[in-house]
Amino acid sequence: MTTDNHLILPDDLFPYQKEDVDRLLSTKEGFLNFSEMGTGKTPVALGLTKLGGYRKTLIVCPKTLRWEWARQIQDWMDIEPTVSRKGCISRLDELADQYAGNSPDNPFFIVNYETFRNEMHRTLLNIVDFDLAILDEAHKLRNGDTRMFKGVKEFFDIHTDTRVLAMTGSPIVNRPDDLYSLLELARPAQFPHDMRLPFMDEFCYVYRRAGRKPKVLAVRHPERLQAVIKSFSIQRMKKEVLKFLPDKYYRVVQLEMEPKQREVYDKAKKELLIELDNGETLKSASILALLIRLRQLNLEPRILGLSDVPSIKTDFLNELMDEMGDQKLVIFSTFEHYIRILERDFAGINKIVITGTTPAENRAPLVKKFQEDDSCRLALGTMQTMGEGLTLTSASNVILMDRWWAPTVNDQAVDRLHRIGQKNPVQVILPVIKNTIDSSLDAILKKKYSFIQDALGQPFPYEVMESVLEDLKDGIA
Repeated sequence: MTTDNHLILPDDLFPYQKEDVDRLLSTKEGFLNFSEMGTGKTPVALGLTKLGGYRKTLIVCPKTLRWEWARQIQDWMDIEPTVSRKGCISRLDELADQYAGNSPDNPFFIVNYETFRNEMHRTLLNIVDFDLAILDEAHKLRNGDTRMFKGVKEFFDIHTDTRVLAMTGSPIVNRPDDLYSLLELARPAQFPHDMRLPFMDEFCYVYRRAGRKPKVLAVRHPERLQAVIKSFSIQRMKKEVLKFLPDKYYRVVQLEMEPKQREVYDKAKKELLIELDNGETLKSASILALLIRLRQLNLEPRILGLSDVPSIKTDFLNELMDEMGDQKLVIFSTFEHYIRILERDFAGINKIVITGTTPAENRAPLVKKFQEDDSCRLALGTMQTMGEGLTLTSASNVILMDRWWAPTVNDQAVDRLHRIGQKNPVQVILPVIKNTIDSSLDAILKKKYSFIQDALGQPFPYEVMESVLEDLKDGIA
């Protein structure tokens, strides 16, 4: 069916996207697209499917993005793809119906990564000889020890003729060896599974401790590593190819807790330090629980039922809303409970709310409302859900009420606004409370950004953290 937004491939691609399609067409081997979020990797992938003559394409993506992929295929290809259903039993019924006779009516079938955890689902997928597989947000497969990665690997071990295009703007989430899973899937002959540890030894400075997982300290031989990856990858940066895109700038707002919030925060911090002094590790269940509690008290004590304890961050947000007037604002948090608190706080404001409990098929209409309804002022969402794959360019102000430990997760959220279609400079607001876990988080993010810079040669956005570095302390601030 033709849509009002129907686009034409390759005519409506940007020149650099056409170059990327041509590069993909120059080989039949697996490839990586590590271009920055917001540069338009999806149209490039669809350009490959059309111009490369691929008849059966499997698209694997996070479950939250299945319907976004369907929309993009409809817009660019004028095809309504088959989307896997929700639920273990019926998820792949349409695949079986369409391909049982080996004569599919359409060339696209979209599944989410969790599909590969189930042996029955993999068996159903095995009935089709897909000639191309697109792995979107492929960093989901970075851990080679998970059932999900092993299921995907098993699938490609059977379908050795299926070409792999792995796409992610976040190839390194935590450690440089995150890359190896993607290299292994794209070029299994060059990067076999049993060479993961030798790869780590060659390209990482590793500290090994008896009975514990190796700790990666830094990247070694970065130039050689970059050369290896660049030989079969695309790495576009927005500032290089989207020079027309408005600037993105950061506003770090230093806050200070009121005495009552500081009292409960310091008490929780003391409990955490006592546990650490008693020999508990940062990975123990008790420590992780205390760490989450500390983050929640830093954000909003009401998450923990402390309704009489004020939150300086929420107070700042209320003041910001008054300042914004009729401007649109996107608000992210890693805690769904906090998003629900804000949903009640802003009950009288026209808004959308997208969290993990929002049905996948409802998300596109909510985004459409935010994009097209001028009276819809707020988009509230969790980073894990609203921070991936959606376009929120009708707003140019975004606030991260709290941040995740991986810099790429935070960047993905911001780039829902800073992408193709944005007409205004994007203001990223980071409320930071002095002498709290916020300061420790800055140190962690800076370290992980250095991994990305060394392994991929991508620049580190120092402006994010420089204004708060004076507050950094070792351990929990």
